[in-house]
Amino acid sequence: MRFFFHIVDKYGLSPDGIGCDHADQDAAILHAQRIAAELAKAGEFFRSSVVFVARAAVPGPASCGCDQGTAVPIAKV
Repeated sequence: MRFFFHIVDKYGLSPDGIGCDHADQDAAILHAQRIAAELAKAGEFFRSSVVFVARAAVPGPASCGCDQGTAVPIAKV
């Protein structure tokens, strides 16, 4: 399944237009937690960021312009 990892901070949304394939939702959540951990290492600028995970609503390549589903907050930096 393809998941998208959007980052939200005090400046707005940074959408993930490419996404990443994971076997299931648990694997995607682990990936989001790793992203949040890396953002936390970047310093004060990223400490208030939130990583949202959205599962692709329609299977297919990310370049097809398909719906990216509903985003839910998974990890906060």
